[in-house]
Amino acid sequence: MRIGCLILAHKNPLQVEKLIRAMDHPAFDIYVHVDGKISPESFVYLEEYERVFLIRNRVKVYWGKYSLVQATLDGIAEVLDRGQYDYIHVMSAQDFPIKSPTYFYQFLCERKGQEFITCLRESDGHEWWKDAALHTWRYNFHNWSIPGKYRLEALANRVLPRRKYPVRGHEVVGHSNWFTITSGSARYMLSYLKEHGEVVRFFRYVWGADELIFSTVIYNNPAYRDKVEENLVYIDWSERVANPKLLTMGDLPALLASDKIFARKFDMEMDAAVLDELERVIGG
Repeated sequence: MRIGCLILAHKNPLQVEKLIRAMDHPAFDIYVHVDGKISPESFVYLEEYERVFLIRNRVKVYWGKYSLVQATLDGIAEVLDRGQYDYIHVMSAQDFPIKSPTYFYQFLCERKGQEFITCLRESDGHEWWKDAALHTWRYNFHNWSIPGKYRLEALANRVLPRRKYPVRGHEVVGHSNWFTITSGSARYMLSYLKEHGEVVRFFRYVWGADELIFSTVIYNNPAYRDKVEENLVYIDWSERVANPKLLTMGDLPALLASDKIFARKFDMEMDAAVLDELERVIGG
């Protein structure tokens, strides 16, 4: 079995390099998408590592905008074009494994065919949907680049009816844009969105569409729905702000006790010691 790992990076090549080393396994190929807003020159040396490749088709990524969806889709397409993989694992450059790459490999071998992508339904009443519903069913003009877009957004939401998902019988689900899915579902997702422009248009007006679009497409295909499990990433939202907590050495006991395989969010400029210790532990 082979796994194509797509890392979405926007800064700090040294931390990306540390992540690449921690993911080293003969069955893994690592692909790095460098945000189109920055020069890729400081990342080029990473291709000196065996089985590491920079994504050629780079996108300028902006937080909350559809550009992150596009970067992910383009990256997955390039990974699938360049290799034969059983799984595609999408991660941020601020993720880090909390289990060894051998553990991850064996985990997928034992569960081959399962899709690890969190698909919370609004009807489940999960707290996450309180904010997600506002971003989903209201008009969001954040992708526009025109003066007065937020006044137009407010006007649209006063006079227009609540938005509806364009595919009858489908349910919008989501929670996280970091996932581990089979190459079959990845190819299906790419082809579905290429063929269903109305779904793409719907999500272009959703703030944070990356947390919903991938899950929604996969969940609403009966061939994959019963194979869906939660993603494999530990995230601490206890601070109740827009971004997850930055993990430090103080979080190490919780990380090592977790049954997840990866964790986020780390920043070696804030706390490099926790990454050093995880690297030591998973390196065994």
